[in-house]
Amino acid sequence: MFKSMRILLTAAVAALLTAAVADAQYKVPAPAPAPAKAPGGVQVAPNKNIQIEMAQPNPVEDELASARRIPRDEAMKLVKAKKAVYIDVRSKETYDESHIPGAINIPLSQLLTRLRDLPPKKFLITYCA
Repeated sequence: MFKSMRILLTAAVAALLTAAVADAQYKVPAPAPAPAKAPGGVQVAPNKNIQIEMAQPNPVEDELASARRIPRDEAMKLVKAKKAVYIDVRSKETYDESHIPGAINIPLSQLLTRLRDLPPKKFLITYCA
């Protein structure tokens, strides 16, 4: 009888110690302080898992936004009068599928290295669709 009580007591002490150690290892993060609520504003709790980075202005995109755009009929007249040429800046594969007749294919990624392929003293009309 004492032997079974001793085994039961040992098992109970082991279970109690295991639970105490497991509880000591489990750490609960401290609650975040409540943010100050602006008058008439929405209260939003900070989330440390989300990082927001402000995009830096891209000078290339700024230049593209300010690029001159011309209507289709004007482009066709300039090309017909041999004052302009179409430059297809899509990939070679896409160009091979279909393109404007007479267009020169220079993929956008190669444009700076192939400037010598552009005809001199012509108005360049680029397209990508």
